[in-house]
Amino acid sequence: MKKLIMAALVLMGSSAMADTTIMKCVVPSESNAVTLTVELADDQSVDFVVVNLVERAKTAVFFSQMDKGTVAQQIQNGFLNLLALTDKSSQVDGVITNTGFLGLSLENDGVFGGFLAANGNIYPLSCTK
Repeated sequence: MKKLIMAALVLMGSSAMADTTIMKCVVPSESNAVTLTVELADDQSVDFVVVNLVERAKTAVFFSQMDKGTVAQQIQNGFLNLLALTDKSSQVDGVITNTGFLGLSLENDGVFGGFLAANGNIYPLSCTK
């Protein structure tokens, strides 16, 4: 787990990679105050995903690394699931801490719906590509 986190942090620090926004999400409410973007880094060897959660002027950044092409394949199949790591993610006595889970699936109207479970909260999401 430590090696994965360190590799992800090294990739995050690379200025040579450009990010492409693949999803824009909102927690449906009267104010739409909570937003989330899912970005895919331009990397030749892996799919490096950055998830930015903005909640009342606070931003939380999550990341995930998968085999190259995994994100495109998941979206083509109508879903996106990933473990949302943070710079504080760790494993203690077998328990993964300071980590979330993003689960989205394609709905009938072409919108992706699902949730982010992180920060002790569950964020219901409505997302567009």
